[in-house]
Amino acid sequence: MGTDDAPISAEQVDIRLQPLKKNEGGADAVNGTDEEAAEQIQLRVYKRRWIVLLAVALLNNTNTMSWISYAPSGNYVNSFYGESSAAWLSMVYMMCTIPVGVFAMWAGREWGLRTAILIAGWANGIGAVIRVISSLDFVPQAYRFPICLTGQGIAAIAYPFIMFLPTKVAGSWFPDTQRAIATTIGVMSNPLGVLMANLISPSIVKAPEHVIWLNIFTCVPSIIAMLLATFGVNRSEPKIPPTFSASKPQMDFVSGMKACFSSKQYIILLIVMGGGIGMFNCLYTVMLELLCPSGYSNTFSGVCAALMIIGGVFGAAASGIFVDRTKLYEETLKIALGAAVIFGLIFLQLTLHQGHAVLLAITCLFFGILGLATYPIGLELASECTFPVSEATSTGLIVLSGQIQSVIYVFIMKNFARPLQPGRMAAQVCQLTPDDTVNTPKDNTMSIMIFSLLATLLVLTLVVTFKPVYKRLEAERGNRATADKAKELSNQAKDRVTLQTESAVQPLQQE
Repeated sequence: MGTDDAPISAEQVDIRLQPLKKNEGGADAVNGTDEEAAEQIQLRVYKRRWIVLLAVALLNNTNTMSWISYAPSGNYVNSFYGESSAAWLSMVYMMCTIPVGVFAMWAGREWGLRTAILIAGWANGIGAVIRVISSLDFVPQAYRFPICLTGQGIAAIAYPFIMFLPTKVAGSWFPDTQRAIATTIGVMSNPLGVLMANLISPSIVKAPEHVIWLNIFTCVPSIIAMLLATFGVNRSEPKIPPTFSASKPQMDFVSGMKACFSSKQYIILLIVMGGGIGMFNCLYTVMLELLCPSGYSNTFSGVCAALMIIGGVFGAAASGIFVDRTKLYEETLKIALGAAVIFGLIFLQLTLHQGHAVLLAITCLFFGILGLATYPIGLELASECTFPVSEATSTGLIVLSGQIQSVIYVFIMKNFARPLQPGRMAAQVCQLTPDDTVNTPKDNTMSIMIFSLLATLLVLTLVVTFKPVYKRLEAERGNRATADKAKELSNQAKDRVTLQTESAVQPLQQE
């Protein structure tokens, strides 16, 4: 029998497999580092991801209720806590987010998801308890508002930590086929909190002394959210990542900030999405002040906000499912935002006139369906444009932009309003009594014109200049292709070894 036909021993078979493995010295095998790395990456999805998402969603929901709950009953809140207190209790959220926002982004990146959730949970819970204390009977009138503002400020510290959590949880815990819907669930709990506040606050507060019941109503779920965050979330990331992109190390905080501000497409998204968040926040804050001069009651103001949110829940859910399946992020964002601005401008014009309750309700519904549908898509696009920047940084900057612009838009709405014309005073329902000097009705015509102009400029900027590159999706596809190639090469090598082994064994059997 010749040399070529000699039987192959077990040692020789093992040697022929060696080129498919790493050498002892760490050198790359013949198939290359990328193929082997991709082949060795394990992917796994954990059921616990839903508990983490529930904790984040409940925190988002309860924190937003604490923020918005005073606005729908602003005239009674002003009488209980003092003049303009309702506006200040809303504004403190916007003002606290700006200085705390950068720290929250850094902490979320450096300390991890669980630490951010714990900070948000305890700040939210403690703030809610202090709000209840501020409305107890033994607290002197002069101290009620400072105590309540302190509690509101502590709860506001939680807000910037909470707002980047949905995209962070989606990116760290969910597969790429569920990321958009996970982000939608996380972020839409925010407007659901607005919905609950706008429906329940006018129902509870029928007189100034009823404010304590509103504070208790927001306190109980905040404590539940705090406990769930403490005991339900036991780690920042799963042991085994759900996607290739989740397994890739992300940039540190400073490098991530530089990468964000070096991306033209991200800067456009930062301005436009921040403007959208700011305008929604502004409308939530001044909804009653827009409607009551034209004779629309607190209850109707709450209904309009509720319709906006109900529509938004369906719109965001539909858009999340749609983009998960089609990946048409850019197209969906542009169409939805453009249509939302049209309905928003119609709504603002209708607030200046009496007797259009049905049209106001319809425009609110469609404004919500289209406007809130853009929110989760925009946050996902932020992650796509800046990958591998941490979601805490890319989302946190958009939230920070939204809060800064919220302050600007509320300032515009309040400072460009003029005294209501005498001819419209008979229809207004802002004042609780004829001699009420705290709740003064205003003519918002000039404010609405400026607001409408800015909204139009934002949507035109997005449609004309925004041309994103989906960096995260491209990385996913590249890694998946590399992994598939590595598996194919491995299977081919195994087949060759099997054939060689069989050809070596057959002569032995014949002998």
